[in-house]
Amino acid sequence: MLTKERIFASSILMLIGAAASFAQGFPWNDFKPRTLKDIVSIDAKEIKDSERESRVIFHADMLLSVVRVKFTGKTRPISDVKKDFLLKWSQTFTQNSVDYAAHYQTDVLFTENGVDYWLPVQKQVIAYFEKELKVGDDVDIYVVRAGGVCSKQACDWLFLVEEFQKPKPDPVINAIPNNSFDRSGGSVSRIKRDPAKLS
Repeated sequence: MLTKERIFASSILMLIGAAASFAQGFPWNDFKPRTLKDIVSIDAKEIKDSERESRVIFHADMLLSVVRVKFTGKTRPISDVKKDFLLKWSQTFTQNSVDYAAHYQTDVLFTENGVDYWLPVQKQVIAYFEKELKVGDDVDIYVVRAGGVCSKQACDWLFLVEEFQKPKPDPVINAIPNNSFDRSGGSVSRIKRDPAKLS
């Protein structure tokens, strides 16, 4: 049986751990303004049409981006293909593959200039979408380019949504947001990133 002293000590250690995680924070400034169309175009240039059939692509250059999109409020479970991809990708690029992949269970539908994108969003972040946004709102999402699963017809590129912010009235979307906090639990910091590869 735990004594009161041991319970108290355990509680203090938990609080210290939580504070350290919070202090670590989200790396807002690592993300550069882009559009999803831009990122898809970059991906398309990196693979020839003849190479698309039954190919899986893992990106080491994660092209951390902040993208302005519209929130639709629509969600769906991620497919088994995406789950398998995420697990294999995270085994290479994250510190705890099973834990990282488990954060992504749901796709959220966003639109950019009339084009639909189903993007995996961290489960702890999704709840804040529902609290802070209305359908049709503009939102700046912070995405990691993971790679894609290609068929003969096309590639399904995976952009993982790590965080979001409401746009500012005079937007400078690569600035550190005011009064911001880390909804994602610092998951980006768990990715093995090479700063030299960020572009």
